[in-house]
Amino acid sequence: MTQDPSGEDRQPASSGLPDFADQDPSALPDYQSSQGPATLGEPSERARKRTLAVVLSVVGSGVVLLAIVALVLSQTVFRSVLEEDDAPTADGPETRSAEAQSEYVPDPEDPDIAPPPPIFTQEPTTECSIPDSGAQAPSPDPGTVRGGDLEYTVPDGWDFPWGSQPLPYMSEVGAKAREVEQPWYSVVNVGRVTWPEEDDGGYPGLEGAAVAIFQCYATTSGVVEYFGENPDITDYRSETMTVDGQPAWIVQATYHFEDPDVLESSSASVVTSIVVEGPNGPSALASDVAADQPEHVEDLENIIASLDVVE
Repeated sequence: MTQDPSGEDRQPASSGLPDFADQDPSALPDYQSSQGPATLGEPSERARKRTLAVVLSVVGSGVVLLAIVALVLSQTVFRSVLEEDDAPTADGPETRSAEAQSEYVPDPEDPDIAPPPPIFTQEPTTECSIPDSGAQAPSPDPGTVRGGDLEYTVPDGWDFPWGSQPLPYMSEVGAKAREVEQPWYSVVNVGRVTWPEEDDGGYPGLEGAAVAIFQCYATTSGVVEYFGENPDITDYRSETMTVDGQPAWIVQATYHFEDPDVLESSSASVVTSIVVEGPNGPSALASDVAADQPEHVEDLENIIASLDVVE
């Protein structure tokens, strides 16, 4: 017991709870027996949707997580394993390829490195028979040159009369020349093909005649002393063509002088032979033109383009 400041004694405050100690237990209400088993009703449509959304969200999150993990593994662990499997071994294809390249043997038929075909030889493969001089047919036009059944237009600057002496397998020759430097000229001859019967069985046809005239002209017409014994030969060809609508064959090559200082203004020559089937038999062109004089080479091309077959 405490004393109030006013001097009066105070009783302790009551707890406020009822005292059932003296009551009969049977008189108390029985809440347990009055409560039956709880029965839940069917979930509402809203609850179902909310539950489905939660499930789908969880599943989707799981799928995304698995995809991220797979991507990380593919860029790290799996990739390193694959690179190790693909790495070349000491005896792998890359090593074998390198060995094959080190043992490469050039193709002897490669036109960039192969020697010229046998027809482009220093020595002719025929007798290079020179026929008796035949009468040259006059050209009706002073701006043209005629030989046999061939005629060409004379370019400007080709004003040197080269003469009409016969050449190997060519008679009735007409020619014009253009000076390169003394005593060297670019020359284009045309004439009738004349083949002796006793020479390897007679006329060998367009290709055979073109090859023989080419070889003989390159080795017997005075040019060989400038070419040298072993000149480099480039830009060679031997192929069919047409001249003024008639079948023909051309053989052509560039001969580079063995001594490049033999002349001051030229060190190579384009040698050409063309045999054309004319109305009175074959006729031919034979020429050598300074290969390092662009105007002379262009003039040769124009002469070939201007060739006419005449009677």
